[in-house]
Amino acid sequence: MASAKDFFNDDEKESVVAAIRAVELSTSGEIRVHIDDRCDGDAFQRAVKVFIHLNMDKKPFRNAVLIYVAVKDKKFSIVGDIAIHEKVGEKYWKKILVEMEHHFSLGLFTDGIKEAIQTVGHTLSKYFPAIDELDKNTLPDDISFE
Repeated sequence: MASAKDFFNDDEKESVVAAIRAVELSTSGEIRVHIDDRCDGDAFQRAVKVFIHLNMDKKPFRNAVLIYVAVKDKKFSIVGDIAIHEKVGEKYWKKILVEMEHHFSLGLFTDGIKEAIQTVGHTLSKYFPAIDELDKNTLPDDISFE
């Protein structure tokens, strides 16, 4: 398995970032993707640490979402901040993870991540539509790496 930095080729990176930018146009929420090489413990707990490290918990509407993948350990998770989590509940996140797992099992990693971005983006726009003055893209859209 490739390292985190080699997980995507340049075109795949661009398509993931483009997917994030496209969905964020219709919401005050923000989505990030983070790729690690390894995850020694529980993927969700690691994702929470990354979420905080990336200052995603500082968004004023508490509606940021992190899609997390540990390449070499074949683990992944998704974390939604408190406001979005209260709207959708645990089953929503599990459904997205099942879809990601399906794509990943076929080797379609980019497709699985992009589908998750689109699903989350649609949900964010439903519950947290874009607000002109208050909606500033304060988090980078680029993929972060370990």
